[in-house]
Amino acid sequence: MNISRWAAITLCFTVPFFGFQSTANAATGSDTVKSVLDKAMDIQTQPSLQGDVNKDKRAALIRKLISENFDAEAMSRESIKENWDKLTPGQRSEFQKIFTSLFQDSYTRMVLNFLQREKVEYRSEAPEGKGVKVPTTIMRANEHIPVDYHLAQKSGRWFITDVDIDGVSIVENYRNTFRRVIQSSSFENLLQKMRLQSQALQGGAG
Repeated sequence: MNISRWAAITLCFTVPFFGFQSTANAATGSDTVKSVLDKAMDIQTQPSLQGDVNKDKRAALIRKLISENFDAEAMSRESIKENWDKLTPGQRSEFQKIFTSLFQDSYTRMVLNFLQREKVEYRSEAPEGKGVKVPTTIMRANEHIPVDYHLAQKSGRWFITDVDIDGVSIVENYRNTFRRVIQSSSFENLLQKMRLQSQALQGGAG
């Protein structure tokens, strides 16, 4: 898949893991990233989960993996940080809930459509603010895809707080999109658009 198409899929706003080691025991940010990617690739290639008939099972496992290892609440705050302090507690709560659902759906679809058994090159993680950045490259025969993971600690665990794909940040992409909607109309209009998208996805899942 062309990287620009992959980035578009990823950035659009549009269970037990077979005995794998828990990321709760990951000592470094790199350990967390490697564990998440290994689990995702195993889910995607597990013989008992292959075929369209098992797509929903794979999606449920991938979504659970994402929910357990991405700090979607922190991502939601960063995506709208220029307006966060202006929101009421109720608006913040609803925004975080809908953002989390939409992000997890989008990232799940990206993994299902793109990731299989990949060769991943891990480079040394580097301090970044209060967290770390873990640079990786997906090594394919005809393309090398840089994917950088940003992580922060919460409750003694590393959580992913952003992903750069070929230099494009997921959180920054959301922030730019949200800013345009708010500036052209209002935060409430943005929230309504998100409500409708969430309802459409839930309806499609049925």
